[in-house]
Amino acid sequence: MGKQMDQDKLKALAAELAKDIKSEKDLGTLTQQLIKLTVETALNAEMDAHLGYEKHAPQGRGTGNNRNGYSTKRLKGQHGEVTIQAPRDRNSSFEPQFVRKGQSRLTQMGEPQNSEKIVR
Repeated sequence: MGKQMDQDKLKALAAELAKDIKSEKDLGTLTQQLIKLTVETALNAEMDAHLGYEKHAPQGRGTGNNRNGYSTKRLKGQHGEVTIQAPRDRNSSFEPQFVRKGQSRLTQMGEPQNSEKIVR
């Protein structure tokens, strides 16, 4: 799938979503919903990669480590606070990279995480 196709899909989606935006508050709510959906989707994809199988796939039976529900996490960012559901695994060996354990702020891409900032 080419980059132009992605842009076309995004433009069509944005046009559809824009129909419901009547105020700045509506735009803020939509932005928070998109952030929540994107972060949760990324975390679930990381969990799939960590476990080696997709949710509900038969390959996961008897592996000794399975999904074990979700924990609630609040993230603060430039668009306010977003509450997400972060996946957990039974062995507690899942270390997400997109939103790390203990992270409470969403940062800009390329901006250092709190733990990566240089203290002078």
